[in-house]
Amino acid sequence: MRTVIDNAYIAYRSMRRRLQGTLWPPELDPLCAILVDNIWRNGSSIGIASLRIRLALPASTLSTALRRLEDDGLIRRYQNRTDGRYVEVVLTRAGEAIAPGLADLITEVEVDVHESAGGPARGGFARIAWMLAAMDEDVGYPFSD
Repeated sequence: MRTVIDNAYIAYRSMRRRLQGTLWPPELDPLCAILVDNIWRNGSSIGIASLRIRLALPASTLSTALRRLEDDGLIRRYQNRTDGRYVEVVLTRAGEAIAPGLADLITEVEVDVHESAGGPARGGFARIAWMLAAMDEDVGYPFSD
């Protein structure tokens, strides 16, 4: 019988392989694609703290991925105008140009998984993912979808 860890790793590897096989531009890694998608779905900009919490990412992982996106000219970081303690990210024109295609690809993967697994299984996986992230970071992430 597979452990939760086995299944989480298998799911991660499968999704990564599927995204890598169809991403455009091809050099964009799956995490960066997911970040661009999340920024775009939020209206082309989002606070870094919100993005980190939404995806349950360690700060160093998020920072490294955002740096890659900046180097590729897909995002720009700036201080929040209302509260300078917060940093926002915004898609550049190049980022906005590829975001709809990434959103379509990610939606296609989501639909395929949802249709294959069904609602209850998908919800269970989401709860397990949040639980593992919370244990990893030792913070109070919500355990709901």
